Amino acid sequence: MTKAEFFTACKESFALNNISEYATDAYLEKFYDLTVFMLETNKKMNLTALRDENSVIARHITDCLLAAKHLPKPTKGTLKVLDVGSGGGMPCLPFAIVRPDIEITALDATAKKTAYIASAAEHLQLKNVRILTGRAEELGANPKHRESFDVVCARAVAELRVLMEWCIPFTKKDGLFLSLKGKNADTELHNAENAVKKLSCSLLTDEKMLLLEKEGEEIISGERHNLVFKKNKSTEKIYPRRNAQIMKNPL
Repeated sequence: MTKAEFFTACKESFALNNISEYATDAYLEKFYDLTVFMLETNKKMNLTALRDENSVIARHITDCLLAAKHLPKPTKGTLKVLDVGSGGGMPCLPFAIVRPDIEITALDATAKKTAYIASAAEHLQLKNVRILTGRAEELGANPKHRESFDVVCARAVAELRVLMEWCIPFTKKDGLFLSLKGKNADTELHNAENAVKKLSCSLLTDEKMLLLEKEGEEIISGERHNLVFKKNKSTEKIYPRRNAQIMKNPL
């Protein structure tokens, strides 16, 4: 796919999903460079199951950008965001591109993946990306990182009640947790009622939408939910528990 074809495909995907505000030449240049870099790296290591530009545009970039509006504008200083289980850098890298005013940290337990995100950020000349390698349940108990982020986000990582115990300890009091979910969100939200209560959170937004994708002459769709929680109190010291306990006995 040429750069011109990529730009056209991006503009079509963004228009289809009502996010054309991101179809500027400056953003499209970054998305193009990111996609080329990601697909090249993917030949050597497993970053994504997607193998072509159109799929990356629709199912990674567009999907992430649908949630970008939930990142608040900082009232003072720089908004500190943490992407838990960042993997191939989604949504960390798209968020960093369209929100140069934030500082976003990519957290993953796999050093090869955080090294890839660091390389991608350098390649894209993104100055607002930080890297954290380690396990969320361990780092979330570390005073250096605990309750130090304004917003914590996660996409395609784990079931919501498990995910919340990993993510909420990183979130400042009155901060936000943004969870990008698919078609099982309603069930996960129901199962997470106790976790929401135990971790002193409240659901602010359950934005339900369809991710639209052009496939030949057809338009296909996938259900998406952007869940936004507010953290109302400091997290009790018992959380996060050890991962074996979290997985065996979710909240």
